[in-house]
Amino acid sequence: MIPKICLFAIISVLLSVLLGALGFKSKGLFITLASLVMLGTLGNDLSNIFGEIITFSESAGITDATKTALRVIGLGYVFGFTSEICLSLGEPLIASVVTAAGRVHLLVVVYPYIQDVVKLGVKLLS
Repeated sequence: MIPKICLFAIISVLLSVLLGALGFKSKGLFITLASLVMLGTLGNDLSNIFGEIITFSESAGITDATKTALRVIGLGYVFGFTSEICLSLGEPLIASVVTAAGRVHLLVVVYPYIQDVVKLGVKLLS
């Protein structure tokens, strides 16, 4: 899998440079699509490892926390990749808004756990 992604990346960069030299104006769009294709090839591997993590967490009795952690990791990558794509297409303001929105959304996802930790701390102190 990794050699295929690396080879595809090198070929995509070479094509991008060639297209740029030929005056192709949508070079950023080409690179974005190539990047999405490379990320798409990871789908089965991600599905398998997440399935194993969920199975393990069920046996340990920490399913909710594990699902939240995986969700936060996934959202971090989605918002990060989206921001990088916006930057590479020349839109830094949109990239900044995506980054800020991602941070706010991650806070919303983990807020119930923050509340639980604060309540536990207060309970332990009293």
